Amino acid sequence: MEKAIDFEELFTYVKDALAAYDHHGGAAKNRIKYSRFEHTERVYRWMLILAEDFACDIDVESLKIATIFHDIGYSLNKENMHSHAADGAVLCREYLESIRYPAEKTEFICDLIARHSDKEVLHREDTPLELVLLMEADLFDDTGAHGIVMDAWIQATKEDVSFESILEHIKKFSLKQMQVNPMRTEKARRIWEEKKELTNKFVESLTVDLYGKCENL
Repeated sequence: MEKAIDFEELFTYVKDALAAYDHHGGAAKNRIKYSRFEHTERVYRWMLILAEDFACDIDVESLKIATIFHDIGYSLNKENMHSHAADGAVLCREYLESIRYPAEKTEFICDLIARHSDKEVLHREDTPLELVLLMEADLFDDTGAHGIVMDAWIQATKEDVSFESILEHIKKFSLKQMQVNPMRTEKARRIWEEKKELTNKFVESLTVDLYGKCENL
């Protein structure tokens, strides 16, 4: 009988691996102390929400493991972070082999991790549903209300920060990002539209607060 996976143990392993990276905030968002592990936790929660509708159609355990390990590749602190997906697959394989996890499932999980950054395959018919859900959950983070707060945080690190400059930063990043819905599953597309509406309304409201009128978005 296979030993049951302890997901809390996996989270602890990944948290410890990412500790050094999170300490300095990482290269991708180096103006703020952005925690890659906290990102992982948020993506995991989004994954659970999206996976609810497909519990009978997917390998839930493999998806959970892949989600927990999907960004562990950042722990290597390479200058080229574009390799983090491939690096993460290697690190996950090492861990799963160390606990003698089934080889076939290990291959599938590591493939999900290695491909999760290739968002161009999201709408391909041959893309496994597990990979679709992992990608969608990953895309949800740093969007909507959370994206707005992060944009303000990043802009606030500048010496010449102002309400106006924060608004322009939000319009340049969060607002622009939300206008095109990249999701594939019905629930994900609906959630994205809700986040888009919130972002649009926030920008409209802040524009009125600052200028007394709403400029064209």
